[in-house]
Formats: sequence, C-alpha cells, structure tokens
Amino acid sequence: FAIGAFPVFQWKTDTNIYGFPIYGEVATKAAIDGSGAEVTATTRTFEPNHEREAQLEVWLTEHIPHFVGPKLYTKTCLYTMPPDRDFVLDSLPEHPNVFVAIGAGHAYKFASFLGRTLSELAIDGATPHDISHITLQRPAILTPETAVVEKYR
Repeated sequence: FAIGAFPVFQWKTDTNIYGFPIYGEVATKAAIDGSGAEVTATTRTFEPNHEREAQLEVWLTEHIPHFVGPKLYTKTCLYTMPPDRDFVLDSLPEHPNVFVAIGAGHAYKFASFLGRTLSELAIDGATPHDISHITLQRPAILTPETAVVEKYR
C-alpha cells in the first residue's frame, strides 16, 4: 500500500469510502467522505469520531483486508460542501475578470483541470470545456433550499 504499488480507490455507496497512499509517509489514508456533522471553523472539534472509525474499519476488513493494520494517527478534516457536492469554477459576477475555483472537499483530485481551465479563462476569456454545471449560476448555489440534488453521482 504505497505510491506506485496501490492505487487510489473510492467506493461510492451510502458510505462513500476512499483512500490513497500518502507521499512521504509510511501510511495510506482511508476515510468516509462527507458524512460528518455540519460544523463551522469555530464550532468544530478535532476529536476523532470513533463510530465512523469503526465503520471504516469494518468496510476495510471486508473489502481490502490487507489494508487494515496499526493505526498511526487520525485527523479530522474541515471543508466546504455545496448541496450538489460539486466544486465551483467561474468568474465573480461583480468582477468578471476575477476567476475563482472553490473546493467542495474533493477539488484537489481535479487540480490540473482546475488550474488549466482557470488559466484559459484568465488569458483567453473562454475555455473549450463545458463548465456550465460548476458555475456560480447553478441552482444548488443560487437556491440551495429548493435545489434537487443527487447525493452521489
């Protein structure tokens, strides 16, 4: 379970589990995506959720038994998540020459796409990619209380 020997994995069900080797560490990260309590930067704690840890260990034991071993450490994550679970890539309405890419917790996996598309928008004013589903003008951003969104795609 190391870079070059074990791939990134994602299991998309009601429990969205993922993992990947950690560069420079002797460990692999495994986690449950997006199922934590809704918190803010001031209300969050850094305490691990032992129920979620146990749920993750049960899944790993069943699906990737050799993955389970001594736990080195547990960290909690804080990230933004729009109702449709998708990131934002757009210009600011008040400042059309300012472009933003906003995370949604998983944008790091798309860093090369986001960087390239941001540079195309900034330099050329357009991109050949269809980004209409990740703009600030979509229902999940404009009217999140009425947006119908899928939990997982």
